[in-house]
Amino acid sequence: MSEVSARKATKTVFRTVPPQEVSADRKARTWITRGGNFAVCYSEVEPGAVLAREDNPEEYMVILPPDGTTATIEAGSERIEAGSDSLTIVPPGASRIVATSKGVIARIFSKGSEDIMAKASNVEAYADGAPELAPPDLWPEPYDGYRLRHYPLAQYATPGGERIQPRVFRSTNMLVNIFAHYHTRRDTKALSPHWHDDFEQASLCLNGRWIHHTRYNWGSDLDEWWPDDHEEIDTPSVIIIPARAIHTSRDIGPDGPESSLYDIFCPPRLDFASKKGFVLNEDEYPLPANASDRAVKTGGTLLSWQKPA
Repeated sequence: MSEVSARKATKTVFRTVPPQEVSADRKARTWITRGGNFAVCYSEVEPGAVLAREDNPEEYMVILPPDGTTATIEAGSERIEAGSDSLTIVPPGASRIVATSKGVIARIFSKGSEDIMAKASNVEAYADGAPELAPPDLWPEPYDGYRLRHYPLAQYATPGGERIQPRVFRSTNMLVNIFAHYHTRRDTKALSPHWHDDFEQASLCLNGRWIHHTRYNWGSDLDEWWPDDHEEIDTPSVIIIPARAIHTSRDIGPDGPESSLYDIFCPPRLDFASKKGFVLNEDEYPLPANASDRAVKTGGTLLSWQKPA
C-alpha cells in the first residue's frame, strides 16, 4: 500500500436516518448507501410490498435474512418463492420482488444501475468518480445464460461448526461473502487487519453491535491525516470501507446474541474466485479469459480461511 487514502469510510445506521425511497403505499422503506462501483439497498417491507426494476442493465443480488422474510421473485418468464435465509441472483432486464411477509430485503446493485447510485445518501462522497478504483469490468456470462439463481443458505452452513463460516457466491459483476450467523464474539487476539489497494468492501451487518476498526494511509502532509476510527456501530447498518484503508471488524458484547456479517465486492474478487472450491456457485460462471494475468491488489493479514491450503 503506497498511496494516500482517497476518502473516508461511509457508515449508515438504518432507521436512524430518513430512507431514500418510500413506496406510494408505504409498504416499503428503502435506505441506499453506495460505494464507487456498487450500491447496497436495505428495505423494510410489509406483506404485498413491491420492489421492481423495469430494465436493470446487469445482474443484481437479493438477500433475505433468516428472520422469517419471504418473497416472490419474478424475472422474464421465471418465478420463484424465495424463503427466509436465502440469496437470489436476478438476471438483467425487468424483475419484480413481492414481499409475502413482513421483514427485511437487501439488494446489491452494480454501478450500471445509475438511478440507484444517484439516490444514495452518500452520493457526494463519490462526486470525483472514485479514480482510485479498478474499473468494474463485467466477467463472462454464465454457462447456461442469464436466469434466476436461488440459493437457500442454510444448506451451506454447518450447525455447531466453526464460528467463521464463509459462504461465497458470485455473479458477472459482484461477489458476496455471507457468513453464517454466530453467537460467540470474535477473539481479539485473532483479528485480521488488511487492506485493498484498488477496490472497496461493503460490510452489511443486520444483527449485533460492531466496531469496524479503520486506519487510513497517511501522506507527508500532517494536516491531511485522518485519525484511526474505532467507533461502535449499531445494527442494522452498513459500512463502505475505502480502498487503501487498513481495516478489520469485530462484533462486541457478551456471547449469546446473534451477529451477522455480509461482505460485498464489486467487481468480483479474483483471488477468491480463482481459489478452487471457495466460491460455492463457481460451476455456473466462467472466469475471465485473462484471469491468470490479472493482479489482485490486497494486502496485510488475511483470515485463515483465505489462505491457500
